[in-house]
Amino acid sequence: MSPRDRIRHLHRRLGFGATPAEVDADVEAGFEATRKRLVEYPKTPVGIAPDPQEFVWREGQDPDSSAPRYRAWWVVRMLTTPRPLEEKLAIFWHDHFAVSDAKVGNGPMMLGYLQTLREHAGGRFGDLLSAVSKEPAMMRWLDLNRSIRGVPNENFGREVMELFTLGIGNYTEDDVKEVARAFTGWSYADIYRDLPGDANQKMRDAIAYDRPFAAFSVTPALHDPGPKTILGRTAPYDGDAVLGLLANHPQTARHLCRKLWTYFAYDDPDPKLVEALAGVWKGSKGDVLAVVDAITKRPEFYSERCVRTRVKSPPDLVLGVARAMGVGRRLLESRPPTAKPTDPIPKSILDAGTEASTSMARMGMTLFYPPDVGGWHWGAAWVSPAMMLERIRFRGVRLGAEGTKGAQAALQATAPSSVEALAAAMLDLFDVPLEEARRAPLVAALDRGGGLKALASPGGTASLLRSAMPVLMAAPEANLC
Repeated sequence: MSPRDRIRHLHRRLGFGATPAEVDADVEAGFEATRKRLVEYPKTPVGIAPDPQEFVWREGQDPDSSAPRYRAWWVVRMLTTPRPLEEKLAIFWHDHFAVSDAKVGNGPMMLGYLQTLREHAGGRFGDLLSAVSKEPAMMRWLDLNRSIRGVPNENFGREVMELFTLGIGNYTEDDVKEVARAFTGWSYADIYRDLPGDANQKMRDAIAYDRPFAAFSVTPALHDPGPKTILGRTAPYDGDAVLGLLANHPQTARHLCRKLWTYFAYDDPDPKLVEALAGVWKGSKGDVLAVVDAITKRPEFYSERCVRTRVKSPPDLVLGVARAMGVGRRLLESRPPTAKPTDPIPKSILDAGTEASTSMARMGMTLFYPPDVGGWHWGAAWVSPAMMLERIRFRGVRLGAEGTKGAQAALQATAPSSVEALAAAMLDLFDVPLEEARRAPLVAALDRGGGLKALASPGGTASLLRSAMPVLMAAPEANLC
């Protein structure tokens, strides 16, 4: 496997792919330097990053703080970020700590939950577990705010062990009951909804005072302070003590390391590999980036079993195509550099985030709306007949004349002398290793779209892409990473 191929593999698994020009720069920098830069993303400057609240304002209307507005912000962030692993981990944790606005019904709560996932995505798992357990969206989703002394609610107590930490079969029903008692008295204050005044002023006040829209709270009088026996240990546990016990349990290390390997590499890892990663987890006190770093150093990560064998998730596919087309780099040019959280985001940016998130939803992944507490079904489930049809229909994001300037420049830079050469350049741009013997349908589609002459203008390039993308998306290689 060449250094270039290894670098492209890193970009596909730790992010959303990379353009040929970006790969060229990374080849020059060297494989190890590229690997470290992608993994150690906190060291990379954020760059231009709109505030989520810019997406809620509408001219002459009340602010729209519904979950889809914040989802559009997140998608734009993924399209434009120089730190793709941050967002790739946020998606992982959104699936792991699955919370849906279908029940929460509160956009600001969903934003708070997402920002907690993003803030702690690559840090210590114990910190993330503690923070997300206290997020009002999580508490509302699993009824934790309804758990009081004498009438503990077991929903969160069960899922925190079954899904979030230990995994199925590593606890008892008595453990569930005792853990539920430990969390009694936990609740939240819905500050934004409970305050008087109109939505516009409440939103502006929250921004001006850097105030959360909802906040965790504890009512000691509703907490059960008695002794609880959990996983064979007896103590007057409260919620924080239980979370610490679970975060530091050896089985949690195995469960999470297996899940991280499956997300970034492949299914059913060898138990010895999982134990090796669990050793890294233990030595780093649950540091997620330390485990990801170890994953990217394993020879198995670059093996035939791993490379181009995993079905792309909807974000992988949609954002990979959009970033290859240069949509992210050009998208924020319409946003004034002095924009404030109380300024409406330009409509073109909001539309791009909405369009991309809608495409993902049609392919089976509606961010902020996982199907259940277990999150989404990954792998082959992404390419059911219905979902595959949506992939073939997908032609890109912002496929107007302005949105295709990046793709036009990238394809022109290769100076193709024939439609066959143009097809090769397009395959390289979108990182699709289609063998030459199987390129005839793509060449024919490019001919129908206008051929080399169409590449002379952004509008012509849009015509080329509309004609060729369905052929490209139908290829198995385009759907594997």
